[in-house]
Amino acid sequence: MTEFADDVARALHRRMRRRRLAMFGAAAGIIALALYFVTCGHGFGLGGPGKGSGVAPAPTSDAGPHRCIVKVTVAGYTVDGKAATRDVVVTTCAATTGAEVTVTGDARQGDWDELRAALEAAHVPVLIKHE
Repeated sequence: MTEFADDVARALHRRMRRRRLAMFGAAAGIIALALYFVTCGHGFGLGGPGKGSGVAPAPTSDAGPHRCIVKVTVAGYTVDGKAATRDVVVTTCAATTGAEVTVTGDARQGDWDELRAALEAAHVPVLIKHE
């Protein structure tokens, strides 16, 4: 009879071990599923194709207004890196949103005064830089 009782006890012990293992496995699965849901977004990806075409829009550039780059040196004027006369500087800069003028230390003051007066007469906004 003790042999029968031992067999029943072993069977009950195995059954309890399987139940415990199943409960721990289910709890671990629920925790893993909850972590996946929280960290990887909402839902399981079964919501259909979604909105939009899947193509990102082309990036736009906001580089600011285009100004002509003017440099006043002892040799004369340059506009956007090319030598020019005062009249060419004024007409080129009038076609843009303004002039960014750099006056070097060796430039004649009279050249700069004449250019500034001509730009102001043409209503061209001027940003002045000194080197």
